[in-house]
Amino acid sequence: MKKNNKSQNTKKKTSCMRTDGFHLTSLLHNLKKLFLPWIIVAVMSAFLIVGANLFFSNEVDSVSATISFYYNGIEEGFDPNGCEFDKTAIKDDKVILEALDEMNLSEDILESVQNGIFIDSIVSTSAINSITSYKSIYDTESSSWIESMKDSSYHPTAYSVSFNYSNTSLDGDSAAELLNLILEKYKTSFFSTYGYNQSVSDSVLSVDFSNYDYLIALDMYSSKLSSLENYVDTLAADDKTQFRSEVTGYSFSDLTNSIKLLRTVDVDTITSYILNNGVISDKKMITSYYNFRLDNLRRSKQNTVERLNSTSTSIKDYQKDAIVIYDGSVANATSVTETSEVYDNLIQEKIQLQDTVSLYDSQIADYTDRINKINKASGNTSDSKKKYVESQLEKLTEKSTALIDNIKLTANDYYSEVKFDNAVSITSPASYSFSQFIKSAVNESIRMLVITEMTLMTIYFFAAIVICLKRRITLFMKARSMKKA
Repeated sequence: MKKNNKSQNTKKKTSCMRTDGFHLTSLLHNLKKLFLPWIIVAVMSAFLIVGANLFFSNEVDSVSATISFYYNGIEEGFDPNGCEFDKTAIKDDKVILEALDEMNLSEDILESVQNGIFIDSIVSTSAINSITSYKSIYDTESSSWIESMKDSSYHPTAYSVSFNYSNTSLDGDSAAELLNLILEKYKTSFFSTYGYNQSVSDSVLSVDFSNYDYLIALDMYSSKLSSLENYVDTLAADDKTQFRSEVTGYSFSDLTNSIKLLRTVDVDTITSYILNNGVISDKKMITSYYNFRLDNLRRSKQNTVERLNSTSTSIKDYQKDAIVIYDGSVANATSVTETSEVYDNLIQEKIQLQDTVSLYDSQIADYTDRINKINKASGNTSDSKKKYVESQLEKLTEKSTALIDNIKLTANDYYSEVKFDNAVSITSPASYSFSQFIKSAVNESIRMLVITEMTLMTIYFFAAIVICLKRRITLFMKARSMKKA
């Protein structure tokens, strides 16, 4: 009898340890009991969330690509022209329309495509480390911390371009093809925008000889050729490789010489013939035009001469800083004059002003000589002479057109092979597959999955604690009723 009582007491003690809501043993027992149901609910919830995103979420209908930029200035946030880089140009109307047209898609979806494209900066790990590595401003005693913060600024050189096609009728494969084509069209647009300046050459050919007197038209033509020559000189100054085009066989210096030849030989020859033979439609008008030009040139020359005199006086009165070096005594001291950037700039300015004055003198003499020849010319001009001038103007236009074509081809070859050989690169093209579709759904579901699983885990622990407390209360009420009995 005593043995049975002892066995019953042992069972009660064990039961008490397991049902005591505040004992670890009891809590672990309940957690173990609820573990399998919790796992089943957690897995089912995960499948339901991912499945819901697969079938009902628009965010998973997306493809993405990566585009990178490599040219001087992009790391400072500038475009090749030195202006602020605009990443939204990737989804410019013209770029998207060209892509839609090539894929034979309706222009009606332009807005949907444009609104579905998102461009996000990609910041490298090394850049993040660089940004966060500068010293705290409280650790420095000087204002040098300002420069440290400036140095820590970062501008991305790579971008992730994603296209959400849920609001279009496209499928995944077509969306990926369209996004890749948009990026290719953007590359072409990039070269058109920052490459060869078409407007400079167009301005030359825009001169219409039929709308002006021959002499005025040739003056305009010569001025346009000078602008074109300056543009080619700019390309030559930018070129550090002595580039020679494999397409045309020309270098920039070759093209500059060709422009000079066209301007100083062809244009001047036609001008000389017109003046010597009096091929002028309105002597009074052309004389007034040259007198007006002469007045402007004389005023410009006078202003330049005044600036030249002022600069020469500044140079004469300027005193460079001197360093006195003593060699044991004052008698052996020597004086060394330091170089001065201000003085050197004054000398350079004087040289430029002298060149400008010389140019004005040459132009004044030229226009004066033209007026004298026009005044001596007879008022009547034969048709044969006019036809000859017009034939020479046609030849001039043909030569200019051929030269401009060579300049364009050479410049484009330079930009594509040297300056912008790798300026825009699609480092990771867009693609679509079912596995990527599933991956997108999972990525889109991560936040909801974390929230749901954390909630279920909280319920899991809470339920185990509630069971413990419930059993404790039950035992307490049973023990209390036995005492009353």
